[in-house]
Amino acid sequence: MNPPCARCGKTVYPTEKISCLDKNWHKGCFHCEVCKMTLNMKNYKGYDKKPYCNAHYPKTSFTIVTDTPENLRLKQQSELQSQVKYKRDFEESKGRGFSIVTDTPELQRLRKTQEHISNVSPIAHEIFCLRSRWREEQSLHHPSDELRFVFP
Repeated sequence: MNPPCARCGKTVYPTEKISCLDKNWHKGCFHCEVCKMTLNMKNYKGYDKKPYCNAHYPKTSFTIVTDTPENLRLKQQSELQSQVKYKRDFEESKGRGFSIVTDTPELQRLRKTQEHISNVSPIAHEIFCLRSRWREEQSLHHPSDELRFVFP
């Protein structure tokens, strides 16, 4: 018995039969799903068991990747390193000026040290540096000896 056409459902006789995409077609029924251009065995492209011309062949796209913890971490890291996000954040912060950083203990210690250094006279600072260097050298050779400076 002759099989039915995949497009119209009517019987396909051997003289007009095209067998492809695991189906049987009339020559006139074997056309592009989109533009209805008549196709043959040389110019068709099959997708999802349907015939398409070269111009309307569906483009395969990437599949959705599941959101595993590792993929979410990589996505977040990529966004952080993205120049697009960096530029957007820069543009948003342009008119606002700088934000004041809260005083952490480390920041307070650094500020105090800087103030102390800036208040010290250049000669006293030089003596301090020499003394520190001398201590380092002495600790390598004679750990018990120590040089003492007396300031008036």
